[in-house]
Amino acid sequence: MFHLRTCAAKLRPLTASQTVKTFSQNRPAAARTLGQIRCFTAPVAAEPFLSGTSSNYVEEMYYAWLENPKSVHKSWDIFFRNTNAGAPPGTAYQSPLPLSPGSLSAMARAQPLVDAQPNVDKLVEDHLAVQSLIRAYQ
Repeated sequence: MFHLRTCAAKLRPLTASQTVKTFSQNRPAAARTLGQIRCFTAPVAAEPFLSGTSSNYVEEMYYAWLENPKSVHKSWDIFFRNTNAGAPPGTAYQSPLPLSPGSLSAMARAQPLVDAQPNVDKLVEDHLAVQSLIRAYQ
């Protein structure tokens, strides 16, 4: 209840006399001049995957890496090692190596396994038969 009263008192609009009095007290005698506004920017390349939405995931990966560097993917291991070594922002991430010719041939050998799936037409007919049985009992 105390907090509610305190919030209400702070949020209550000021009366006109209070507004004029505080404005005249805070205003300096001499005219105010505005100084130049300085903006600082640094030429830092941002990491493409670091954002506010991924912060929880990156934090969990980092803690897992601290416990055991082999528990995370090799790319995360390299990123965290570079970051801890003091790499400037934008340079800690290194893209993974491209696929080697050996891995491409392994993928080509795996292709016949995909073709070994059951006949799709037969699967659809069986599904429709089950649906018609269900409707018959409803």
